[in-house]
Amino acid sequence: MGIRQRKRINSTGMVTATIRAALVMVVSLTMAAIMGFTAFMFWTVYPPNERSEDADVVVVIAGASDGRHELGAEIALEYGIKNFVVSNPAGSKDKVGYSHCAGDDRPEGTRTWCMDPYPVITSGEARTFHELAKEQNWESAIMVTSRPHTRRVKYFFEQCTDLSEVKVANVRTIKENIIIYQVFHELAGFIKFWLTDPC
Repeated sequence: MGIRQRKRINSTGMVTATIRAALVMVVSLTMAAIMGFTAFMFWTVYPPNERSEDADVVVVIAGASDGRHELGAEIALEYGIKNFVVSNPAGSKDKVGYSHCAGDDRPEGTRTWCMDPYPVITSGEARTFHELAKEQNWESAIMVTSRPHTRRVKYFFEQCTDLSEVKVANVRTIKENIIIYQVFHELAGFIKFWLTDPC
């Protein structure tokens, strides 16, 4: 076998080895990404459901009328919490939310606020609530939101307020047909927060 043939064979072998190594790397990275996303999905979809008897205020996060307003009012009454805030950027157009902060569905015996967050995103709610909490000298709160949103609400309010304790209660029902979308939405929310550092 001539020198040129040996070089050609060696060169072909190196190309094959490089392609094989690249494929192994791509497959490994893909598997790691799938495993990471799966872990994040379970972490997001199965959060703790917290309560506190000592909270200064219950805060209902804006969103779908999925039972969160009723749950927030129930928690305020059950634990004797005297302050009740509803994030209500749509005002009276959000009939359920507005009714719980300015209408007939306000929890009995509580002081209520309709909070108009700016901007109308979770970090905006946290920053707007931070100012209200400072005005009212609140140190602890129970946030109420959906299950997939629980972890992000807790993290944002811990980062953007001076509260000593942040608990998050959640509506247990979940729309199974949009779980993947919700998980991606939460992941994107975390990434945006880390990139922009809004607080």
